[in-house]
Amino acid sequence: MERYSALSSVLQNRAQGAFLDALDAAGTAAGLDRGAWRRQSSGDGELAVLPADVDEPALLSAFLVKLDGQLRAYNAGREARIRIRVSVHQGLIFQDSRNGFAGEAVNTAARLVDAPALKRALRAFPAAAVACIVSEGIHRDVVTGGYEGIRPERFRRLRVVLADKGFDEWAWLEIVGEDATGIDLAPVAEEPGPDEAPAGPEEAPTGGIRVGDVDNRNGQVAIGHGATAVGGKGHRIRFPR
Repeated sequence: MERYSALSSVLQNRAQGAFLDALDAAGTAAGLDRGAWRRQSSGDGELAVLPADVDEPALLSAFLVKLDGQLRAYNAGREARIRIRVSVHQGLIFQDSRNGFAGEAVNTAARLVDAPALKRALRAFPAAAVACIVSEGIHRDVVTGGYEGIRPERFRRLRVVLADKGFDEWAWLEIVGEDATGIDLAPVAEEPGPDEAPAGPEEAPTGGIRVGDVDNRNGQVAIGHGATAVGGKGHRIRFPR
C-alpha cells in the first residue's frame, strides 16, 4: 500500500481491513478462489502463492480491474486513501521454507513491486488506485497472449536496476484504468517520501524515454505457469513440481 507508514495507527488498522476486503472482492469477481492461495501478510501488503491451475489471464484482467474499481470507490471522499502497487512474476520457490516463502522468484517480485519508477507512475495519476508491474516472462506469456480483457498497448517497458542488490531486469508497467505510456518517469530532484526509496540508475527502453529502477520493502502479488503467486503489493512465483 502506498504511504502506509505515514498513516496513524488507527488508519493503518482500517486500511488493512479495506485492503483485504478489496482483494477478496476482486478474487470473487474474477472467479479466483482466494481461499486456495498460500498467503504471507506484511501489514501493508501480501505475498500470495497461487495454485498451479490459476487462471492467469483473469488475474491480469478481471482481478486487477475489480481491485482498482473497489479501491477507487473506497477512496472517494476520503483523505486517507488506499492505493497499491502490484507486481507479478513466475519462478521456482521452496514449498517447505520455515520462515516465509524462499526463492529467487520471491526476491524478484519484491524488487519489482517497489520500483521507484512504479511509485512515480502511480503518483502521476491521483485518481488511480492500482499500479501493476510484470516481469518479462509474464508479459510474453500472458499480456501479449491475446486474452480478453488485457490491453497490451497500455503496458510500458522499463529497466529496473538496484545496484546495491545486484538486480537488473526489464519489466512492464501498467496503471490500471489509465494510459501511462506517454508520461515522464524520470526521477526529479526531491526528497524521498516515507514510502519512497532513493532512486537508482534508470535506462531508456525505446524512443529515448527514461524509465525504471527498483528497491524492495513490503507487499506483493504473483502468478505463474505450473504454479503461481500474488501479493498485497504485488508479486508472482511458481512451485517446483
